[in-house]
Formats: sequence, structure tokens, C-alpha cells
Amino acid sequence: MPRFHRSHKPISSRLVVLAMLLLALAGFVATEYVVRMAEQRVAQVRTIEATATLAQMRAQLESEINSVLYLSRGLISYVAVQPAYDPDRWRELAAEVAHESPLVRNIGLAPDNVMRFVYPLKGNEQALGLDYRTTPDQWPAVERTIASGKMALAGPIELKQGGVGIVARSPIYYSEGGERYYWGQASIVIDFPRLLEQARVSATVKHFEIAIRGRDGRGADGDVFFGKADVFNEPVVEMTVHFPNGSWVMAARSSPGAPTPVIFIRLAAWLLIIVLGGLFLLLFRLYRFAHKQSVSDPLTGLANRRLLLGRAEYLAQLHARTGQGFALFFVDLNRFKQVNDRFGHHVGDQLLIEAANRLSQSVRQSDTLARNGGDEFILLQPGVNAGDVAAIASKLEAMMDRPFMIEGHTLQISASVGCAVFPQDVDSVEAVINLADSRMYERKQEKRTRQS
Repeated sequence: MPRFHRSHKPISSRLVVLAMLLLALAGFVATEYVVRMAEQRVAQVRTIEATATLAQMRAQLESEINSVLYLSRGLISYVAVQPAYDPDRWRELAAEVAHESPLVRNIGLAPDNVMRFVYPLKGNEQALGLDYRTTPDQWPAVERTIASGKMALAGPIELKQGGVGIVARSPIYYSEGGERYYWGQASIVIDFPRLLEQARVSATVKHFEIAIRGRDGRGADGDVFFGKADVFNEPVVEMTVHFPNGSWVMAARSSPGAPTPVIFIRLAAWLLIIVLGGLFLLLFRLYRFAHKQSVSDPLTGLANRRLLLGRAEYLAQLHARTGQGFALFFVDLNRFKQVNDRFGHHVGDQLLIEAANRLSQSVRQSDTLARNGGDEFILLQPGVNAGDVAAIASKLEAMMDRPFMIEGHTLQISASVGCAVFPQDVDSVEAVINLADSRMYERKQEKRTRQS
């Protein structure tokens, strides 16, 4: 039996130090890699959470503001038809508007731009006799309504009678003898703090800081009037709040004190690197963790199936709170195998990359496009209604119908798209996936039958 001889020459201290340095360096690099992966994952989850949070706030704000403006149109229409002074009738209509909406702080009518009527009068006496033309902080907004002939929202502003309000001003015109004349202004003051309370808007929500800009309905060009201005320097999500003839922009960013696993991962890794035995165990766990956190397809750079399923599950859980569903599209390339067989896998891989690039052109920031494996892709679109999916599916198929130019070859393929909507079609993620996959195969069979 052969014998094996080992050298008894001791390992030099320099080699040990070098090995320890290499191990420490490898551990540091691996740790930072995992930290970045965790940061990306946290950022993705925070983006989804912030989108859902802002979407709910925006819907509430738009609903509350537009409901008040809708109620005010009756009073404006009455004055336009009956321009003569009728304070008793005005008071009846104003009382009805105020009764229907608790957000209405007061209603005013200003013939010839001078405030002559306020409801309720109690607590608003200082507003009577106000001449807009001699009020520098309000006259520019009044001038804009006169020039445009349309309603405009001003503020939030400090009210002369105290408090903060949003003033919805509407120019009133009446007709006489076939001519159109300017009568004056109608204004409704919306209680701004109460509006925020009704819409559940807070400067800090969950793990986010919220801010709103667009004073006087100027959108992204307006000043920040709620929250911290620096929220707009590094927002996670921005959304536009629309109302007649103006808009606001809402933004959310992660709170500085929001809990995050990143710092704990780094501290744990550095502590374990000090101990050589723990270092190997840590490296093994970090390797496993890094693979679990991997979220992209190595060929196309798209998300992989794991990430897409995670987002679908998360959106399904959010549905109970937000009421927002999602649509899932399975996209399968037709005649891809023939391309691989005729031109080789290298050309096939390039075709997949180009197909992924085309599909990415139709993806919104809130969507997720993933490669499901082989020549199959999955598109996840939050907030898509059942009535829209057919048009989206047709658009995706049309994109794949155009020829591809790959390394001098003109490749003509097509795609079969199957789709399902949560929760209109089915009420679980697994069922949505199965239904979309089944419909994709039905579509594929339909195209084969048509071509035969």
C-alpha cells in the first residue's frame, strides 16, 4: 500500500497574515455586496409601500376637494342667472352647500371684486368689505381667474379671520342683451387642516415623510406648503394631485429613523470576520443569503420569477387596504426554437435580450417585467382594469411582430400573450398565474390553428 509523506515545514507567519488579510478582505467584500443587495430589496419594498400610501392620500384629497367644488356650482349658477342682489336666497343656497360638506369654512360673494356676502357671518365679519384689488396677497389669484374665466384654487393661505384655508375662486359672468358681463367673484374657503385630517394626510406616515408642493395650484412650480421641503430632494415616490385648473405634487421619502436591516447585517458580518472559524460560517451563510436575494435574470437583466412573485404577493396583500388590483401578462415567443436551431444559441440569446428591451418600452415605473425562463416573460402591472388588458395584450403582441435584426439576420417571430386580473378573474396569486399561463397557451394554439 502506498504511503503519503507530508512536509513538516511550518507555515510561515507571513503566509498566515496574508491568508487572514485575504479572508478579511473577502469577508468585507462579501458583506458589502450583501448590504447592497439588502438595500436594493428594501428600496423596492419601500417604493411599493410609498406608492400605495400616496395613491390612497391622493385619491382622498381629490375626492374631498372636487366634492366641495361640485357643490358650489349651484350657488354660482344661481348668481349667473340672477345677478341682482338677493342675500336671502344666497344665504339659503350657501347654507345648503355648507351643510353638505363639513370642509366648507365659509362662502363669499364679491360683486365688483368687493366682498358683500359671507356665510356664515359669525366669525367671518372681518371678511366683509374686503376689496380684492387692494389686497396684494389675493389680487393676483383673482386676476388669474378673471383672465382665464375659470375656477382656481389659491393657498393654503392665512385667513384674515384666523386659521388656514384653501380658497376656491370662480369668476361669475352673466348675460344681458346678448352681451356677457363680469359680475364678480364667488369664493369657497376649504378648511385646510380639516381637509388633511379627512384625507388622512400626515407629515409622517409609517416609515415615510410626506410633503406637498404646488401652492396656488401651480404643481411642480409651486412652493412647498406641507411637510419638509427637502423631501423633494430624494423622494421615493412622487404623485400629482389633480383638481380643476391646477394641481399639487405629493412626495414621500423614507424617514431617517426608519428601521432597516442593513446596519445590523454589517455589524454582524464585521464581528464574525474577527473570528476565523465564524468567518467561514458567515461566508457560507452570506453566499446563501446573496443567492436568495438575487433578483435579476443574468441574460436579460430583467427581474426573475422570484422577485415578480414576491411583488405579486405583496400587491395581493395590499389589496385589502388600497382596493387596487393588478394584471399579469404571460408573453411567450413563437418560433424561437427555430431561431436557435438555425442560427445557434448565441443568436437566440441576443434575440431574447432584444425582445426584453422591446417589452421594457411598455413598462411603467410601478410595473415589473420578469423573464420566466426560456423564451417566456411575465409582466406585472398594478392598477390595471379588466377592460384594459385586451388592448395591452394586443400592444405586446404587436411589438413582437416587428422583425428583429440580430448580427445581420432578419428574424421574424411573434408572441402569444395570456392575461389575468386580480381579483376580478381570480382571488389568489397562484390562481392568477395559472390562469394567465393557461390563456397564453390557448392564444398560442389559436395562432397555430389560424396559420395551419
